[in-house]
Amino acid sequence: MQSDITPIHIQLKKGDIDGRVLIAGDPSRIAELSKLLKNPKIINEYRYLVYSGEYKGKKITLASHGIGGPSIAIAVEELHALGGEVFIRLGTCGGTMPGQVYGDVIIPESAISGPGGTIGAYVNDSTQPFKPDVGLTSKLIETVKKQGKRYFFGQVFSSDAFYKENEEVNKRKDKIVGVEMECATLFMLGSVRDFKTAAALMVVDNSIEKLPFLSIKEMHKLANEVAVAVLDTLAEF
Repeated sequence: MQSDITPIHIQLKKGDIDGRVLIAGDPSRIAELSKLLKNPKIINEYRYLVYSGEYKGKKITLASHGIGGPSIAIAVEELHALGGEVFIRLGTCGGTMPGQVYGDVIIPESAISGPGGTIGAYVNDSTQPFKPDVGLTSKLIETVKKQGKRYFFGQVFSSDAFYKENEEVNKRKDKIVGVEMECATLFMLGSVRDFKTAAALMVVDNSIEKLPFLSIKEMHKLANEVAVAVLDTLAEF
């Protein structure tokens, strides 16, 4: 099912968005990561912060997607309608395994979510696993390895309720490697709309290890490191 929407939240026209897109929830993270681009330029500030620039000779778009399934669905639907074809989410997640610590990267093999919600508006079975693009994910793993980052590969749970995540983790702790809020929606949209997706998630807390939520300052520092692997992947894919 191809997109026939006319974007109203991202106020751009087709062609303003580059085919390669790094997305992250936090607008301030996108602003910080724009420093990694050559000639970065803000092209949208309404609702979602969007930058365009170059990285290693390739045109790249950076865009915020907000928190949760409904927000990322709007952002990615509109970014795809505007020309985005390859999306990598640089996100945060909670660790769900013993030994996972700050600085570890989780690369989802698939993502699952609860019943209904945004995903249920698109597909009949919203609880099925949704997978990212195999080739793009393999390339992402390769670049993360080159960077020397420790990573975990497996299924993540995409929650709709941030302050109820521990309960969901306890139900699924033997089946998942992390918990976050957007990957299932992103991967589902990639399948439904026929574009490529992947994700690199930074561990910023772990209830099992009693690790509290990482500070925003430290989170931005970690994001800058992992973003290099994401940008390398987009430039080389």
